[in-house]
Amino acid sequence: MKSLYLSAILLAAAALQTHAQTPVSVGAGSYASFPPASENTIDGNNDGKGDLYQFVYDRPIYVAADKMNKPIPTNDWWTDLVVSQYGGLMWAYPLVADPEDYGVKMYYPNSFVADGSNIAYGGSMMIKAAGYTPSKAIAKDWSDWGLVMSLPDSLHNKNMDVTMAHGIPFMWLETQGINPEFSFDRGASYLTQSGSAIQFPTSNSFVIQTDGRYFGIHLSGSTTAELQGQQYVRIDLGSVQTITKVKLNWETAFAKGYAIQVSSNGTTWSTVASEVNGNGGLDSLSFNTSGRYIKLALGEKGSIYAYSLWEMEVFNGATLLSRNKPVEVSSVEAAFAGANVNDGNTGTRWASDGSAAERLVLNTGNGNAYFVVSALPAPGDLPTYETYAFNKVTNTAVGYDYDANAGKVYVNWNITTANLKGQAAGNTIQGFLPHLYQNAANSIAFTAVNYVTPRGSMKTAIGKTFSFTYDFNGILPTYNSPYRNAADASPYNANAMFDMLTRFSKKTGYGGDTYWGGKDLVNYAKYTLMAKELNHQAYQSLKAKTRESLVNWLTYTPGETEKFFARYDRWGAIVGFNESYGSAEFTDNHFHYGYLIYACALYGMTDPDFLTQYGPMIKLVAKQYANWDRTDNFLPFFRTFDPWIGHSYAGGTSSSTGNNQESTSEAMQSWIGLFLLGDMLNDEAIRDAGAFGYISEAYATLEYWFDWKNRNLPAAYPHNIVGILSNQGFAYGTYFSASPVHIHGIQYLPVNPGFKYLAKDTTWAKREYSDMMTESAAIDGHTSETDFGDDWAHVALGFRQLFDPKYAAGFMANNLALAPTDTRYIMDYEVAGMTYFYTHANQNLGFFSFNFRTNFPSSSVFEKNGAFSYAVAYNPAASAKTCNVYNAAGAIVASFNVPARTLVTYPTLPTTGQQPTGCYGLLPATATATSGNAALAVDGSLGSRWESAFTDPQQLTVDLAVISTVNKISISWEVANAKNYTLTGSLDGNTWLPIATKTNMPTGNRTDIIDNLNGNYRYIRMDGTARNTQWGYSIYELEVCGTAATGAAPLVADNTLASKAELKTDVTAPILYPNPANDWVKIQSKTKDIYSLTDLQGKMIQTGKLDAGINTIDISRIPKGLYIIRIKDQTFKLIKSNQ
Repeated sequence: MKSLYLSAILLAAAALQTHAQTPVSVGAGSYASFPPASENTIDGNNDGKGDLYQFVYDRPIYVAADKMNKPIPTNDWWTDLVVSQYGGLMWAYPLVADPEDYGVKMYYPNSFVADGSNIAYGGSMMIKAAGYTPSKAIAKDWSDWGLVMSLPDSLHNKNMDVTMAHGIPFMWLETQGINPEFSFDRGASYLTQSGSAIQFPTSNSFVIQTDGRYFGIHLSGSTTAELQGQQYVRIDLGSVQTITKVKLNWETAFAKGYAIQVSSNGTTWSTVASEVNGNGGLDSLSFNTSGRYIKLALGEKGSIYAYSLWEMEVFNGATLLSRNKPVEVSSVEAAFAGANVNDGNTGTRWASDGSAAERLVLNTGNGNAYFVVSALPAPGDLPTYETYAFNKVTNTAVGYDYDANAGKVYVNWNITTANLKGQAAGNTIQGFLPHLYQNAANSIAFTAVNYVTPRGSMKTAIGKTFSFTYDFNGILPTYNSPYRNAADASPYNANAMFDMLTRFSKKTGYGGDTYWGGKDLVNYAKYTLMAKELNHQAYQSLKAKTRESLVNWLTYTPGETEKFFARYDRWGAIVGFNESYGSAEFTDNHFHYGYLIYACALYGMTDPDFLTQYGPMIKLVAKQYANWDRTDNFLPFFRTFDPWIGHSYAGGTSSSTGNNQESTSEAMQSWIGLFLLGDMLNDEAIRDAGAFGYISEAYATLEYWFDWKNRNLPAAYPHNIVGILSNQGFAYGTYFSASPVHIHGIQYLPVNPGFKYLAKDTTWAKREYSDMMTESAAIDGHTSETDFGDDWAHVALGFRQLFDPKYAAGFMANNLALAPTDTRYIMDYEVAGMTYFYTHANQNLGFFSFNFRTNFPSSSVFEKNGAFSYAVAYNPAASAKTCNVYNAAGAIVASFNVPARTLVTYPTLPTTGQQPTGCYGLLPATATATSGNAALAVDGSLGSRWESAFTDPQQLTVDLAVISTVNKISISWEVANAKNYTLTGSLDGNTWLPIATKTNMPTGNRTDIIDNLNGNYRYIRMDGTARNTQWGYSIYELEVCGTAATGAAPLVADNTLASKAELKTDVTAPILYPNPANDWVKIQSKTKDIYSLTDLQGKMIQTGKLDAGINTIDISRIPKGLYIIRIKDQTFKLIKSNQ
């Protein structure tokens, strides 16, 4: 039955698609034209359609008809509106809109709940109308931080539009065919700007007080407001009397707001006293008036109940006028009659009907009308807000520009308004949050009005254009190789680093989903760059694996079931499969695809052709989460990023209570990837978007998740960190765990040089790390990072090394001293090599500087004791450029040349490219033999062996993938071993040079060691010519010791092209070895040519001719350091290791 049901799903899916699945080409990449049926096998709704296809093709999208052919926004503060019939809470700040099946409910949160975890909604104001039943709420229009929501009642030809925008204390309501009615779940008082009770009906603007909030109601002048259903107590004194005092003896259900009114005829009333902040108990109000009738007009409730009075007494001096006089009340609850209110018995009481509804009605003549709701700080602010209330916001647009030379990101906030009264479009009141005004320079004249939000205090300003300027000093993609500094307490250990990289280089495969698979892609790319900088022999194989994995994700072949992207036409989206954690419905898209984009940018540093060929597809995926192109008609602008609030949202379609985000660091990684991609492609639009997103989200992270300056989280919130930040508040937790290491660590991972913003304030960073350790000990009993487990230990150390590399280096040195079998050993984890490499690079360089910068986007500057120490810069251009280092005043303190597509550290490190000592096992890429399974001789296991045929001669050839300096060869023989054999080596697989000849070797198990070698080979061959037994040749393991001899790769054009199958080495390119070199360096060239040798500043050191073949170049007279050798369009980085 299950298989039959699955077949039904697939048949339904097939029916939905009447055209064949085809790859859509984008550059050299491609994507599926729609999600294949293989992705639609889950049917949680049991409707036979499959969950994915139901979402992609059938789920209602609640937007205006003219917007259905536009890209549909998701992942925003209001986008639950897009997928839900009536939408959820829309946190505009300071007001909140909540669409309902009767109209709209509004909140004005201005304080926090007792434990500080959320902002308190407060009493609601409901806006509805008689005969008005909207069938849905839809997004009618939207802009960068603005929204127009429409609530159509097409059956009755009625409608209400609500316009709102982040940070603007107005909501504009435009109605069609209705008389809006206001009601309040906690009652209301109606006031003038002076705070006194207003007289209804009125066509003037007025104030509504409810639950300690003040809503301004701004009327057009042609609309009249009147009060219906107000609860009251009215006493007829029998004749006109002088009245000097009223006493009110409240039961628990008291009125916080009320007015005392008098009348001589029972028709025309005047207010003689009012209260807006009553607290129950006994109220005594004195005045001097006269009237026959006296009325207690009840407003805002003081409790969750209705209204109840033990006694209402009216006096003229000492004379009680009201005892047992006729009483009229608006409603009665059960037996609590109105006559009880003036019977002189404090044991009886009157209570109003709790279900009775008071309505404030705006009489519009059931035509087209408008009114404005504002969030007033106090009633006295009504006139000021009236000045701007009718300037409806019609568009909001953020502009940004990154100036690498100035080290600035300029941000402009632009608002377009239209005056509802037909007057000139004027200014509005716009609010801004701490990530902007606390961290970006500005000359804005902020008003004295601030609002409470879950992001701290929101300042306000008046205008339509506002400008801010952030300091931004670039992002470093990676480091040059660390070096061993004997002065360090825990110096760099090349052997340990090479071993970790070697272990990773043996990894095969990668995850098939966009999240875990994305992590694998980044790891491959990072290790590829490290291998290049370390001159590690696995560089080419890692490069091949990285390219193959990236190309696989960036292309679609019909029939494949993972590692591809597919298009959603109806939504305007490009989505990766396999999906995970809801990413098929846009959840966490910036996390998932940010890994891919970051990996592409890093890998592109080694293979510019890859970016040229696959750049269009890479950019398409990047646009899925961070589309910078407003003219794009397929994907929405900045899908996952809210530019005004300063951070991204993870919720794909939001939720009924708003949106949220957990992992700030993965959001930041998505910006790092975008920024670096823009730099690698020389695409300013991408780079500028990356810079804006990065600097905004960096400060939003520090201000709102970490509250690094202790100025934003409410005092009652008991933590210094937020695990999940939502529109309404804070959670000390994650979606997968309540452990402190996870709550803190999800804001640190994965280890990344671009996370330097976490080291901007080292005092805070130390406190944050201490909090994590203290909380982990208290809650989980963890006393050391090793207790976190291998993965989270490296997450913690990856953060620590940003501001305290000495600690991280010492911790890892101690851990490396443990046996790998020790349960505390963490240095065999996949990311260990990255943590180690970055830690020691930072220990060499100093601390990230925020006082110095360069003019290179892909760079960082370091300092020691407040003084400039090093700059690390990458030049992605095809020609050399000059990198300037500036101090805080903008003066140039250093300049250096950076060759094309080269990463340079300035000043040159004392030594780089240090190789392991002792026997470092070179990694065979492949092994072949005349017979048998040759791979078993080089698999690193003494439990397996290669066995040849039982004849002579036999041959085993090992390919090291790159030319390597070989210093030792070990052969572990089984009993069936060689009596006579030779070892030869070759650079190209054609010309073989002798290494050793062995004759009359002993029988039995043995290990032959051939050492004291100093040859450069790519291939090693064993030729067995005579056996010691009747069986064949049998080798447990053939191990080659040494180091990669050639520079990791040409630093300019790498013309190697790759398919999904395999990357092949370009054997026509010149080869340089050894590297590092002492007195000479060899260059193997296929043709006659010219070489030049320069220093990093471009100064010519020497030049000369090359013959076809192997050329020896004398470098004995030049000082040790880093040099550049150029041969036509090929550039090599040469390390001169001694003098």
